[in-house]
Amino acid sequence: MKFYCTIKPAISRVFLFILLASALPSMGQNATSSPYSRYGIGDLQFGGFTKNLGMGGLSYGLHMPFNINFSNPASYTDLLLTTFELGANATFLELKNTVGKGQADDVSFGYFSLGFPVKMKKWGMSLGLLPYSNVGYTITQEGVNEVGDKRNLLFTGEGGLNQFYLGNAVALGKGYTAGVNASFMFGTINQQRRLYYPDGGYRNARITEENVVNDFYFTFGLQKTFDSLVLAKSDSLVMFEKDEARLNDSIAVLNKAILDLRKDSVSLNPSLVIEGVDSQKVGVRRDKMMGIITSLAEQQRRLDSLSNLVVKRKQRSGWSLTLGLTGAPSMHLRGKRSSLVESYGLTPVGNEYVYDTILNEQSRSGRLVMPLSLGFGFAMKKGSKWLAGADFSMQNWQDYSFFGQSDSLANSWRVAVGGQFVPNDRSIKSYLALINYRLGFHYEQTYLNLNGSQLSQIGVSMGLGIPVKRSASMIHVSVEAGKRGTTSNKLVEENYIKCSLGFTLNDRWFVKTKID
Repeated sequence: MKFYCTIKPAISRVFLFILLASALPSMGQNATSSPYSRYGIGDLQFGGFTKNLGMGGLSYGLHMPFNINFSNPASYTDLLLTTFELGANATFLELKNTVGKGQADDVSFGYFSLGFPVKMKKWGMSLGLLPYSNVGYTITQEGVNEVGDKRNLLFTGEGGLNQFYLGNAVALGKGYTAGVNASFMFGTINQQRRLYYPDGGYRNARITEENVVNDFYFTFGLQKTFDSLVLAKSDSLVMFEKDEARLNDSIAVLNKAILDLRKDSVSLNPSLVIEGVDSQKVGVRRDKMMGIITSLAEQQRRLDSLSNLVVKRKQRSGWSLTLGLTGAPSMHLRGKRSSLVESYGLTPVGNEYVYDTILNEQSRSGRLVMPLSLGFGFAMKKGSKWLAGADFSMQNWQDYSFFGQSDSLANSWRVAVGGQFVPNDRSIKSYLALINYRLGFHYEQTYLNLNGSQLSQIGVSMGLGIPVKRSASMIHVSVEAGKRGTTSNKLVEENYIKCSLGFTLNDRWFVKTKID
């Protein structure tokens, strides 16, 4: 008798997921304090999770059974369990120019994501929320006007863009998988520019803009995996194949001999000659041959069983290579802009009052032109012990515009190299042997092109994956130290330390279990 049991998530799990999903974005209110977030759509956020950050951002060639890899949607087919990812970031920033230096600390929402297999190794899905860009700056420029009176410029901004995505991936056969992330890009960027006279005597002016983006954005991914069976077969597999070929030849010869016996003719085997036998003897000989064929077939089945065991063992412990490709076409996202231009004054106690409203334009429609982006990389691994790879990506930011206005942006590119080492993922005696040790490096020519200099960024990272005992869940920690910008050409150098904390929770949701 057979019956089926469907395992469903408890109500408390669903409630916890909804609570975290709704509460965590509030952490991102002060996501950045970089003056460079004034340009373009702000500080672009890395589209990966804490595990990737610990390896310098390595992601395009990764496909992991117990982790979600948002950076390449083709990887979702590898998910074995329902996987929930959650993370947050803390950044410690030192700003330095030729005049002096300052500090800023920020805590921000990292990501949350849910992924699960729809059809094991054939179809996987994922959905989640993560930031695309962050804006947060306050910049003051002191100067004088034409007659020598003090005049200051103040630039402030806050907000950013987020993306809620739904991803699908399917297996195409022969090691190929393909996927797509359909993201709803949304968010508000508020910016204000002020011209004011601290000593009074003049009217001050301010321009306030609210930019809202709401539209769909698509990224595509492709992966091709070569395992060690394809790259080089083991000696035992070669031996099994030779033995199976000999058995097939023997069975073919015996089948031919039986056919000849039925025709009262001579077997193809020169040593097997039947002369003057009657039908009874032919039948006896045929039965003996059938017995031999049965014995050979049984040997064949045993060889197949042993061969399959070797294949599975080699797939678990052998080398594999995965190539990854991602891309997003240039897209025109819908947006709205509200603009307010005013002149204002200050009371003796510092309160503002409006003299005149010069422009008040509400919800003017426009377009955010997102550039073409491409990325490719590879990852090599040996079982669960070693993992190493590299990524390269580029974006054509010279095509960017927002409401018909371009910015001080240039085409950008990024290279990342990283890896992971696990001493023994099946260790019983040593918990330290179960920990994932990660290291990475990245270098980037950013999209910022200011005062004739395209700013670069360099960072070194390390991380740990700390397994939760008796489960497939894990705690991820990564630390990245890096530098962006320069003090030359009246620019700002940013030295930063970014700490990331992530959680991976795995469980058997949506799984139909068959019980005999």
